[in-house]
Amino acid sequence: MFKLTRSLGRGTRPGSLVNVQCLRRILIVANAIITISLLTLAPPHKPESSNLIKGVWMTHLGTSLLSYTTAIDNIFHQLSNLNFNRVYVDVYNGGTIYPSQYVSRNYKISLPFTDPLKTAIKKGNRQGLKIYAWYEHGMMLFPDDSLAKQHPDWLLTTSDGQQFIENHVWLDPNNAQVQEYFVNLFTEVAKKYPHLEGIQVDDHWGIPIVFGNKVQAMNKLTNKVFTAIKEVRSDLIISVSPNHYNFAYKNYSQDWLAWVKQGLVDEIIVQIYRPNTQQVIATLLNGGLRTASKYIPVAVGIYVGNRYQNKPLAEIKSQISTVQQYNYGYSLFCWENLFTPLHKGSNQEKEAIFK
Repeated sequence: MFKLTRSLGRGTRPGSLVNVQCLRRILIVANAIITISLLTLAPPHKPESSNLIKGVWMTHLGTSLLSYTTAIDNIFHQLSNLNFNRVYVDVYNGGTIYPSQYVSRNYKISLPFTDPLKTAIKKGNRQGLKIYAWYEHGMMLFPDDSLAKQHPDWLLTTSDGQQFIENHVWLDPNNAQVQEYFVNLFTEVAKKYPHLEGIQVDDHWGIPIVFGNKVQAMNKLTNKVFTAIKEVRSDLIISVSPNHYNFAYKNYSQDWLAWVKQGLVDEIIVQIYRPNTQQVIATLLNGGLRTASKYIPVAVGIYVGNRYQNKPLAEIKSQISTVQQYNYGYSLFCWENLFTPLHKGSNQEKEAIFK
């Protein structure tokens, strides 16, 4: 979706959204600066070994626009030096950023005859980073998406006849063709990119409660799709980044603890996008993380703010330190909102968070 924000418990979104055209300009300028000053690839690097998830999300805009020069390699080198070990690159937002036979390409941000995902995997591996294909839009589509126009029968409708909910239309998890679509979409990428570390879905791998209770339907869909992925590549990590359990279950029919207990999921990153550390701690204690950690690696999604409302660097550092004290990893949303001029502060000040 053309907005650089993620949910604060889904019901409480940040006030202002980053303008896409503005972000494009910033990324193009940053890209040009890096390209001029660093005309060669950064040297290979490997982050320090850690059992904890240390990740960052990169939006479809950043992943695409930075992949056409050496900029992406230098950015991954910086992340590796800061001992990040995962990058979740957004590949599914208004279409894919890679060529697919099952869904249209998002040519607004990815050029023909290019493959930003392939580039990200190659450069990420060179810097010792695990690259995940993050399917941000999950069950939702833009109303003008070609898939929505071609298959109106795939879309959910509320009891009072509405389809446009939360600025999107939503796919019906009970529809057999929708199920097959996701099986094809995910197994395609699993086969096509052997060095891809994992596939991630997030809070949009669910259905707004206004469409009714879809817990059983989402459980069946998840089982079918995730099992199919493992049949193609048993080593591929399946990652889920939901909101805390009670909220996700009640509001989006996302029974992610059941998926964990059934062995369908390999890692969980619970979005705890809170303004201060005390609110993060409160969710850590009752958000389902403790139960999930008995089965798989668990991390906390931390929101770094946006262009209009930066989260103080000291607060970001405090939240990272706190979740690590509870033996959880972390992932930051998002790279663009912290490591570019969208966030105030020098590179040295930003890098000091992780040292």
